[in-house]
Amino acid sequence: MSFTQDDITRSGYRLPTAPPDSWRTYDERNPIPGYFEFDWLSSRHPDLYHQFALSTVGLMNKLHTLFDLTGCDVVDIGAGTGRSAMEAAKKAKRVFAVDLYESVVAFGRNALQKIGVTNVHYVIGDREHLPLAENSVDVAINAWAELNPHEAYRVIKPNGYLIQMGATLEALCGEITAELAPDYEWIPQVVAPAEVYAPDYPDAHCTADNSIWGGIPVNGPIHVHQFTYVADYGDYTELAAITGRLYGSKAKCYFLTKQQATFAWRLQLMIGQVSK
Repeated sequence: MSFTQDDITRSGYRLPTAPPDSWRTYDERNPIPGYFEFDWLSSRHPDLYHQFALSTVGLMNKLHTLFDLTGCDVVDIGAGTGRSAMEAAKKAKRVFAVDLYESVVAFGRNALQKIGVTNVHYVIGDREHLPLAENSVDVAINAWAELNPHEAYRVIKPNGYLIQMGATLEALCGEITAELAPDYEWIPQVVAPAEVYAPDYPDAHCTADNSIWGGIPVNGPIHVHQFTYVADYGDYTELAAITGRLYGSKAKCYFLTKQQATFAWRLQLMIGQVSK
């Protein structure tokens, strides 16, 4: 049965999950959901998004070298299909994985059950109104999803931490950013040079003030750590298929032409201790 954009809009956060692997068949000129519509894509095709989200594993692996989650109560804001929550659970006492899309939550819960993780608790909720009490978690993490810093601040305990993770501004689409930037006005036209995607490119460190989080009170500066991560998908045709559905034909052709099964990212973590 065909599915229209109107169907998606009407379904809202209750968008039904498509059958596994159905994302492989679509109209390249007019896909539904459209390219870059990550919320709709993850909710309609959570299996696609889960396969793609290896950069989140890279972010969490780096976080474990910079910050100790051992014994912490953690909220994962915009948890998606669970890549970040699963990794946080390896150290944290409890992880509250919050996402608004019912299909994504169902996928995440099933994935956790399959691997026997019991300290992650999925909760349907909005980043604007987190379903948690004030001062109830030690750490709030946020990987790739939009963030309301003030709402995150509300649920973090005094002297707890907010950790935001994703790509650097100049590398929003990883190593294919320069390929895609001419076609999309919202991608910054100043892009990272190709050398930053080399596996041995050095990490970088800097600090920022609380203006990047809407002025929420923090103790000292926000620490920013940038690094290069290379995600390996094992098969270049599979990577081409995944990125082609998410980003369009240019991404698909890029990996097919190079016969490349890896996707390099310039990622960053922003870590700040809140002041209450």
